[in-house]
Amino acid sequence: MIIVKNLWKVYGKGEKRIEALRGINLTIEKGEFVTILGPSGSGKTTLLNCLSGIDSPTEGEIFFDGVAFHLLNEEQKTKFRAENMGFVFQFFNLIPVLTVLENVELPLRILGLKGRKVTEKVVEMLKKVGLAGKEDKFPSQLSGGEQQRVAIARALVHNPKIVWADEPTGNLDSETGAMIINLLERMRAENGTTLVVVTHDEKIAQRADRILLVRDGRIIKELSGSNTVVEM
Repeated sequence: MIIVKNLWKVYGKGEKRIEALRGINLTIEKGEFVTILGPSGSGKTTLLNCLSGIDSPTEGEIFFDGVAFHLLNEEQKTKFRAENMGFVFQFFNLIPVLTVLENVELPLRILGLKGRKVTEKVVEMLKKVGLAGKEDKFPSQLSGGEQQRVAIARALVHNPKIVWADEPTGNLDSETGAMIINLLERMRAENGTTLVVVTHDEKIAQRADRILLVRDGRIIKELSGSNTVVEM
């Protein structure tokens, strides 16, 4: 599904030059659960941002189902993301003045969808993530775990091919974090969605089909998941 060739991200020049990514080569299969594991400053979030088009690589190629994503202009990238990708972040990124239902509706609205069917789809997705009856609540009225479930519902409501999650449990206690990963795994199994999770938590990484261990802007090792012991 995703093919990455010789991906570089460089900031600054001369003495201020920082090589955040150094020649990443990578393939991610359709429906795969991949974790990108590494310490702070290793380049894992930069890698996710470049893969998803939030940031632009300095050099390299990215293909999604044969589409040369790196060659698209910003407008084309935005449209491609809206149609094919969902995002879950550490700090939820919900819009505080919108209700739960309105937050989850956003990806569908961006795609130009509206009417009763949109509302019905959002309500059904909220049921799946355990938030039935919370449609008219505002983010400030929810717990951290509930807000993250809203973010997951928003990421999945338009049936994206891939969901990118950047430290999705980093702002939650361990019990709530485990619940969030369980939910992401269940939704992935139900929808066949490719799931890529950036984390520094080895316990989360071990849940994946595959672990990409990142250090100093490079993938230094690939491991299978299934509770593999990770040596950082």
